[in-house]
Amino acid sequence: MAADRRAVLGTLKRYVPISVKRRVRKALPESYRRLWDPNWHRGTVRGTDAFWDYLGKLQLDYLVEQGLRPEHTVLDVGCGPLRAGVHFIGFLEPGHYAGIDKRGDTLERARDVELPRYGLAHKNPNLLVNGAFEFHKLGQTFDYAIAQSVFTHLPVNNIVRCLVEMAKVLNPGGRFYATIYENPQGKKFLGEIQQSERVVSYPDRDKYHYDLDTLRCACEGTGLTMSYGGEWGHPDNQKMVVFSREADG
Repeated sequence: MAADRRAVLGTLKRYVPISVKRRVRKALPESYRRLWDPNWHRGTVRGTDAFWDYLGKLQLDYLVEQGLRPEHTVLDVGCGPLRAGVHFIGFLEPGHYAGIDKRGDTLERARDVELPRYGLAHKNPNLLVNGAFEFHKLGQTFDYAIAQSVFTHLPVNNIVRCLVEMAKVLNPGGRFYATIYENPQGKKFLGEIQQSERVVSYPDRDKYHYDLDTLRCACEGTGLTMSYGGEWGHPDNQKMVVFSREADG
């Protein structure tokens, strides 16, 4: 039965015009992509075709510049299909990478496809399906954490939840790096901002932008302090902010 379905799909691929294929793909629910696309899980991350390897490697390179070493532990928030995860897992010692994401189907597919594809199954990454930022359920603490293109989709109360939960698992002296679309005009500016050729951000809907004072307020009382990392090479102008836990002593 599966072989017959693949044969039919193969025939359609050969004879259906590309323009029609594109319209059909846009019209069908995302879940149907898996019928013809073995890499459908990668499509859950925007800009996959152009930026899959670039953005994955960029995150590792950035944290290495910030002092990451193989013996450190890393938490990848919103890890999705392990675009950055495969690079972190390859760099870190076994068991030192953890990823959390709300989409179980994407994470399962990444475990079954991306880890064997990169020869990384033996590195024992700790992967958790969870949409409430309950990082303690991973059973680890972390020296570094990163959330790339996560806060850009969250209202501020969800960011507060993330920070509160992060403070519970970040080691003393640890740092949590998160990307944002920045609003440099301050919280009183309620307009949209053209962040790049393809991205417009908004104060009150996805894709969200934030001024730094709002994020500092979100951080108050969590046990973390915020600093501005700024430009780090993201093609759509996402900026980096850093939430740190004070070192003991």
